[in-house]
Amino acid sequence: MDNTTAQRILQGNLTKTMGCTDIGVVGYIASIGAYILRNSKIKTIDLLMSEELYKNSVNVGVPGLGKSGLDKALALGTLLKNPKKQLSVFESVTNEDVEKIEELLSKIKVTITYKKFIDIQIYEELHMTTYEGDEVKIIIKDFYDNVVSVVRNGEKLLEYEKQALLGRVNKYKIESYDEIFDFVEKENFEGLEELFRIASMQYESAREEVQKVNPEYLVEQLSTNQKSCSYDLSNFLREHIEVPSKKRMIGDVYTVYGVAGSGNLGIGTLVTPMFLSDAYELSDLERKKLIALSFFTSVYIKQEMSVVTVLCGTGHATGCSSAACFAYVKKANRQQVKDAINLYLATSMGFVCDGAKVSCAYKVSFAAMNGVIAAKMVTDETVACDGFGLTKIDVDQTIRNLGKLNNEILYSANKGIINLI
Repeated sequence: MDNTTAQRILQGNLTKTMGCTDIGVVGYIASIGAYILRNSKIKTIDLLMSEELYKNSVNVGVPGLGKSGLDKALALGTLLKNPKKQLSVFESVTNEDVEKIEELLSKIKVTITYKKFIDIQIYEELHMTTYEGDEVKIIIKDFYDNVVSVVRNGEKLLEYEKQALLGRVNKYKIESYDEIFDFVEKENFEGLEELFRIASMQYESAREEVQKVNPEYLVEQLSTNQKSCSYDLSNFLREHIEVPSKKRMIGDVYTVYGVAGSGNLGIGTLVTPMFLSDAYELSDLERKKLIALSFFTSVYIKQEMSVVTVLCGTGHATGCSSAACFAYVKKANRQQVKDAINLYLATSMGFVCDGAKVSCAYKVSFAAMNGVIAAKMVTDETVACDGFGLTKIDVDQTIRNLGKLNNEILYSANKGIINLI
């Protein structure tokens, strides 16, 4: 993997979001429609969603509102009329906007449906009409911010559409973990300045929230003995991930940068290397290496989990990147870093996703904790994977098995989960 490829992967996997990404896309599509029809009075809003997108948005809090409701997210996006904000559309919400939601919903007929699409997990189609007889149809597909069609009164509006996924992660596929490790070891991070800036910003934002809730968990409160105890250290790390993740899941106004489509993964992926760098007082170069290792590890895991099913991709990717980071900090060699990822996956392959909600904050933070513990066990040379079951000696094969479990074996189980919730 060269720098150009690394920059391309970065571009396709780092996105600014406000609140849960899945609820953000609901507000985004409504905001586009309302902006296009801004000189008319909205009469109806019909939203069709893929069942995977529905599952991960129906129970999460709407930013600024503090409670769930897809109709409320649509109403808020309609009020904001700011499509330039994209997935961070709720960033500019005010108390005045919130107070207008119920009144707006009393005047607009809102219909929300969902269904299974073959080979499409992220699909959202909005049809908005006005009392004046105008209408707009918008389709978002494959990626949360990928607008593929906007039609107003029969006329296609190209200015709102993205280029056909150019520069996205699928443009290049990471073939093996050695690619990631080799790239980190070369220490040439030209063009990745934005990644390091965002990681620092996300970490400081997490620290601000921890300061408000449990300041005793800030990294400077770690004693020397606690720094040498992986269990204590992982508990402090858990707090730095859980607190900001919970804030966005309950619907507070809180901006994060998502990794591979997930805001919680963005927190887990970027806060973990920053926290470890802070705790162990690493140099600037060591910090950058750790951030790069964490980021590309998460992308590699999510790359293989190409279908949204009942497995928690955010948890798997966070745990793997946490295991890799902690092993690397402990001066583990290449094989030990791979073994740390392998051991984490050996204990968590069945990590289930039952819809986005507040408890996701605990899932992603527990995953980070368990990743640290897995790395600790490997670097202490107390355990090694035996290669039986889904977890193989070759970590790349283990990750591909995770992908097959997710993409093929459990593909049809998603509907059952939706029925249960």
